[in-house]
Parts: sequence; structure tokens; C-alpha cells
Amino acid sequence: MKAISLLSKLIASTVFVFINLLSAKAQDKPIIKLDKVSAKDFQVNSPVVDNNANAVILVDIGSTEFEGNTNGDFSLVFKQTKRILLRNRNSFDVATIKVPIYMGGMTDEEESFGNFEATTYNLENGQVLETKLDKASLFKEKYNKYYNIRKFTFPNLKEGSIIEYKFTIKSPYYEHLRSWQFQDEYPVLWSQYQVTIPPMFDYISVRKGYLKFSIDSVASVFKTYSIIDPGEANVASNIYRFSGNATAALWAMKDIPALKLEKYTSTNKNYLAQISFNLRSIRFSDTYTKYVVKDWFKTSEDILKKPDYACIKDNNGWLRDGIKSIVSESVQDEEKVRKIYAYLRDNFTCSDHDSYRQSQSLKKTFQTKTGNVADINILLMAMLYNQGIESDPIFLSTRDNGWPNESAALINQYNYVIAKVLLGNTVYLLDASQPRLGFGKIAEDCLNGSGRTINKKTPWVIPMSPDSIKETTNTAVFLNNDSLLGVIGTYSSNLGYYESLEARNEIAKEKQEDFAKDLFKVYPQEIEASGLTIDSLNLYDEPIGINYNLKLKFGDEDIVYFNPLFDEQIKKNPFESAERQYPVEMPYAKNTVFTLNMEVPKGYKVDEIPKSARVKLNEDEGMFEYMIAKNDDNIQMRCKVSLKKATYNPEDYATLRDFFAFIVKKEAEQIVFKKIK
Repeated sequence: MKAISLLSKLIASTVFVFINLLSAKAQDKPIIKLDKVSAKDFQVNSPVVDNNANAVILVDIGSTEFEGNTNGDFSLVFKQTKRILLRNRNSFDVATIKVPIYMGGMTDEEESFGNFEATTYNLENGQVLETKLDKASLFKEKYNKYYNIRKFTFPNLKEGSIIEYKFTIKSPYYEHLRSWQFQDEYPVLWSQYQVTIPPMFDYISVRKGYLKFSIDSVASVFKTYSIIDPGEANVASNIYRFSGNATAALWAMKDIPALKLEKYTSTNKNYLAQISFNLRSIRFSDTYTKYVVKDWFKTSEDILKKPDYACIKDNNGWLRDGIKSIVSESVQDEEKVRKIYAYLRDNFTCSDHDSYRQSQSLKKTFQTKTGNVADINILLMAMLYNQGIESDPIFLSTRDNGWPNESAALINQYNYVIAKVLLGNTVYLLDASQPRLGFGKIAEDCLNGSGRTINKKTPWVIPMSPDSIKETTNTAVFLNNDSLLGVIGTYSSNLGYYESLEARNEIAKEKQEDFAKDLFKVYPQEIEASGLTIDSLNLYDEPIGINYNLKLKFGDEDIVYFNPLFDEQIKKNPFESAERQYPVEMPYAKNTVFTLNMEVPKGYKVDEIPKSARVKLNEDEGMFEYMIAKNDDNIQMRCKVSLKKATYNPEDYATLRDFFAFIVKKEAEQIVFKKIK
């Protein structure tokens, strides 16, 4: 039974706890009642709509109210009405709607879905014709153990149709106050959300996005709530009424541009204009407040008591025999940790990299050698504890899940767990769910700002900034004249760690010969690559080296154009848009160095050679260096691109774009060889 069901026994007086929101003056008026679809709605005139927009969301209105129910409790009543213009056939997939319905609470009670209507509007001969969806075409599908889905597809679709749907969801799970997304992949003309919260509830609101609200208001509204307590068996039910000043908050946005994600963007979740809520506390009376969101000390303590994590320190005697075959009792702690980690990494398969909760028991994970990321890394911690080695879980949010907000202990923002181990004075972060990942390394997707230590005494933040990772790649090409073969040479490249991991994963999917074919096919016909060798391929803690032979076939051309960077050049500016409203998020800071030492081909002379250049990015945030010189019959060249950080703010975008534009232009320059006659 949820704590709120104790209202009838605990509330002695009405209290006023306001939602933690900012108020602002409204610049536009909210939509109180939506007008009927008219002929003018089929013609859109908005600064955010261009010819590339396949669909336009004309209006999206939502609201959430609280109401007393017959179980001595509160329910949420969520309503939504949405109207969309389908401008062409490319938008017809928008006409299939899926509404998630939560059903995974403590009582396993499903939210109710009702007051449903869906209509297609078409404009014919100046008249608006309606086609209503038969409610028999509304389907229920199971999504997972927590959600079902209500699914429907609009009838009579044509290019230029307007579709509109509305529904109401009643929910007993007031801790799941629905979030609202103002922005979409299509432009939105008007989006509005209103929430009215009883005085005893306090929610934390989290806003994301870079767009400003047209309406951002909060007000006190006197409300009366009636709650029926059914009582015990053979006892009459009681009606309780509570009155007080509820908090009515309303937000709206107008002319919202479609979110267009560009290169080096982690996820749209960080930038879509939206607002979400987390229940912080319920004030039952002047003397009793239940805190749902606690501090990190208490939250960590609660997590470690739950079965998912309490099992780490259970008497898992069945593990001992398995561990004996991995490590001997005589080895030092660091060697034990390394061997247990390598055993799990190399022999277990991760089925899902998106959970901090177990999907099965420790024993099942150990026996089947498969499980989600939490199953595998919790097993890792249990095996270490069995050997007398303490470790802590680290909760984190992956890049595709969005940035974590460390200002409050909001567990639902995390979707991943790894282990932290202290060996001597060195802290190691371990993730045994990722194949071929080196000891003490974390996956690139986990470099997303920070993680949180789950420890009741030291629940500290663990920095995991992409700016802290420096990747260096060194490539060298040597070309010499051979009396029989012409111009031949070698290519040698020492990759950065994450580039090495990517190469290892690619090679694991195919034969090394196929990897070589893919590597060599980037070269034009006049350059032949062969004899691939890879250093340190199976030494996962080390970066790899790629080496092969080169042969240049100049033929008998009078003039030969030759790019000294081969295929290492940056051919296209990754930053195409003239403006950007959100940061550039690269996976890590990077330093690439390419050197060329080349003999001038016999029978040719250098007719033209690029000029050397050096350019800085914002004085100290990066540098591009292109140094080239000809001495007698030898050409030496060094090209370096250095980015000293991974994340660049929107105000730095123009400079970054110009920096790469210069690189693309410079690296396209060629050496011109002219045949000696």
C-alpha cells in the first residue's frame, strides 16, 4: 500500500507546499478551447516552417490534474489533444500513434485509457470533410513488463490531411507525473502544458532545451479534493475533503523549430525543449513529511539494501569453486581483480546495455554466462567481495540517455552501472559487460559528464568528462624509389585507445582479410596497398598499430597530382549549418599527427608544392599545423590537428566551423609532379 493512502489518518491540517517553479509574465494567451478545423488550417504560415517540413504540428495541448479516488488516495488525470498537418506522403508514418500506458507499480494496476477520439480532416472543394476512426481500430500491445501501448492508425490519409486525436489517462501513480515535450522532429506552431498540484505535494521540475517560453506562469488556485476511504471489511467508507491553495503552473511555446541534430551531438534528449517532474516529498501534516527524493547518503543506503545490490555481500558460497578455477588464493589483490574482470569480459555476453537493475539472479547469470549490464557488473562485484575485495557500484547515464542532473538524487535518470575498485592509491573503473574493453577503461558512450558512487558513507560524484580523455593518433608514411618497382613505401599508424577499440570490434565481426579489403579500398587505382599487419590486437589494455606496404603507380603521365595526406585528409567540414543552438559534443579531445617522408619519383620534378600554414583555434583550444618542405630530391611533410577539449559551447561554433573549413581547404591541396623531358 502506498504511503499516500494514509492520508485519512495522518492529515491534521492543510499545508501549502508550492512546486519549485519560476514564474514569468505571459507574452501570449493560452488556448482554453480549441477551435474546430477550418479551411485556413490547411495553409500554414510560420517562420519555422519551410518546404522541407514533411509535417507540421499545428497544436499540442496537455494538462494534468489531481483528483481524489475511492481508494483513500489521489489519482492523476492527464489529457492531451494534438493536431498535425501531413504535408506529403513522407509524413504518413506520423499517422500511427503509440501511447504508453504504465502498469508496473507496486499494485500492478494499469492506468486507464479513455475519452478517446481520432479524426482525419481533408479539404475538398473548399469544404472540410471528417473521417472518424472506428474505436475498434484501437489496439492494445504489450511493450515490456512496465508498459502496455495503445496503438492506432488514422483512416483516409491524403497528402495535405490534418489528423487530430485526444484521450484521457487516469493513473494511481502520482509519482509518475507526466513530462511534456514542446519540441519535435517537425516544427510545432503551439505547444501548451498545464499542471495543477495539491498543496501537500512538492515536485522537482527539470527543464531542458534552449528555447524560451511564450508563457511561463505559476499561480495559486483554491481547490477542494474529495477522497473516499473504503475502510476495512464490514466498516462503512468515509469521505474526506481537503481544501487549500493548489499550485497551477502553465507553460507554452510558439513557433518551435524542428530539432535537427548534427554531427557531434550525443542525444536529442539533452536539447529538446521539455519539462519533467520528480516527486520530492508529501507533506501529510505540520509534523510529518515523507521525503521521496532523499539525499545521496540515504539514497545509497536504500539502494544497497535492495535485493539487486544486497546480493553482492550475500554468502554466495556457490561462487567459490568457480572463482578457484580463475584465480589462486596466493595471488595479490590486483592480479585477482584483473583475472576476474578478464574472465567475465571474455566469457560473458551482455544482452542489454541499458539498465542499473538486475534482470535475473546472480547464480543464473553465472551459469548462463549472459545478462544485462547490471547482471554482469553486479556479479563482478560479488566475485570480488567473495575474494575479500571491496567495490562500489557507480551509476551513470550513457550519452544516448542524456546528461545526468547531479543536483538531486534522481535515480530514474541513470541507465547503467559499473564497478569502482581501489587498489593501493589508484581507483579503477571496471565494466565487464563490454567485450575487448581494457582494464580500467570505460566505454566511449559512458563519457557523459559524471557518475555517482553508490556508497552510504561516500556517495561522491565521479567525473567522466569527454574533455578528460586525450586520444592521440600518429601516422607515418615513408616512400622511396625502387629501380624495379618504382615508388614503394610503408604506412604505419598507432591509433588512439578508442579508435583501437573500434578497430578491434570491427575485426571481431569479420576476418582480418576482409578488414584489410575495407581498409585498402579507400585508395585510388594508382595506389596499391598490401601486407596488412596489426600490432597488439589481443592486448586489450594497449592501443593497436596498423602497418602495411604501399606502391605508387605513376605510369607515364606528364603531370601527376598527388595529395601527400593520402586518405587521411578531412574531406568534408563536419559542421555544415551556419548556426547552432546547442554545444558540439565530441567523444574525446583529439590529437592527430601525420608525417610523410618521400623521395621525388625518378624522372619527375616538383612543379608545385603547398605552402606551410599554422592556425590556432580560440588561442589555446586547438591548433592546425601544415608544414611541408622540399630538400633536393626529398619531400618532408607534417600535418597536425589538435583539439584540446571535446565540448564546445554554441558561442564557439562559428569559430570551430571556420577552423575546420580552413583544414578541409588546406588538406585538399596537392603536390604537382612534372615529368622531366
